Formats: sequence, C-alpha cells, structure tokens
Amino acid sequence: MKKEYLIPLAIIIGTIIIGLSIYLGTTAEYRAKKAVCEEFWKTFSKEESKATKEEIYLRNNQVMRCITKTYGPEFPE
Repeated sequence: MKKEYLIPLAIIIGTIIIGLSIYLGTTAEYRAKKAVCEEFWKTFSKEESKATKEEIYLRNNQVMRCITKTYGPEFPE
C-alpha cells in the first residue's frame, strides 16, 4: 500500500474508534437501566413468540416507563 493512502485510512479508522467510544460512553447509563428493567419485566411476561402484539407493546411501554424512573445500578432505591 502506498504511503499516501495510509494517512487518510488512519484518520478514518481513528474517527470510527473515537465515535464508537463516545457513543458507548454516553449510552452506558441508559443501557444499564434498560437491562435491569427488561430483566425485571421478563419474569412477568410470556415468551415473545407466544405474546400478542398488544402484550409486546405493553411490555415495551412498561420497560420505557421503568427506564425513565431512576432505576438501575447507578441509583439503587
């Protein structure tokens, strides 16, 4: 590979790495809360293959409502 192609390639790869790390860093709290809420609601709901569309919508709505509260490992009650 020619030397002229290495600098733009390094910039592109570096930008992807930095962008991914920023994204994962800013969404870490949300992902942690979502995992806790989904685990909590999993015990109360049916399997997704057997659930109706209304039940899936209700479960997703409950998970989102749970996330908006201060649940999760960062804010234990």
